[in-house]
Amino acid sequence: MMHDTQKKILIAGLLIAAGVIGRILLSQLLPHAPHATITLNGVTQPVFMLDMFFVVAAVALFSGILLGSLYSLVVPLAVMAITDLYYGNTSIFLFTWTGFAFIGLLGATARRHGLTHSPLGIAGMGVGSVLLYDAWTNLGCWLGWYPHSTAGLATCYTMALPFTLWHLLSTTMAVTALTIPLLLLQSHGKKMLQRSYSPAGHYAAMGVCAILAVASFALLP
Repeated sequence: MMHDTQKKILIAGLLIAAGVIGRILLSQLLPHAPHATITLNGVTQPVFMLDMFFVVAAVALFSGILLGSLYSLVVPLAVMAITDLYYGNTSIFLFTWTGFAFIGLLGATARRHGLTHSPLGIAGMGVGSVLLYDAWTNLGCWLGWYPHSTAGLATCYTMALPFTLWHLLSTTMAVTALTIPLLLLQSHGKKMLQRSYSPAGHYAAMGVCAILAVASFALLP
């Protein structure tokens, strides 16, 4: 019989593997987005944006829900570190990494307060995680790549709307699809893990996340 810690390590490993494989391989299966562009204040980009955000977001959220605070950082950061070796990254990569860490902590906080017992509640966390991630990473985009003015800020967040719409749609679908079988298992008494809470682990995870957030600004060009 596996101890709870062993189960957590196993599940964390499976989530990391799913995130890495999903982010790299599933991208080849996405359909090509319709070719259409929009130009605002001299900035042009596609109207339709399809990326693999939902894979890492779902993995991050469920690492927090299933495993708790420290794992909610380890899992998404490991996925991003490994897959960025394949994709490469930019000067705002820590904003991206920290954004996924925020999602993991959101899941861990929901676990702590017992808010993970319904598909609607978890789907709501999926929506909240998208808005949190996009607000944070768009701040990095503005500081790194746009004029530091009100117009530059407005342009940055406006141009990010195609990303946000895709993130909302894909993440809600992915999180809901994963939630239903998980809750069915729990309803039949097959709880994989004890829902223990460690204040020290929770505050340590928050501290690490805060350090990464501050470091995100330090690495801006």
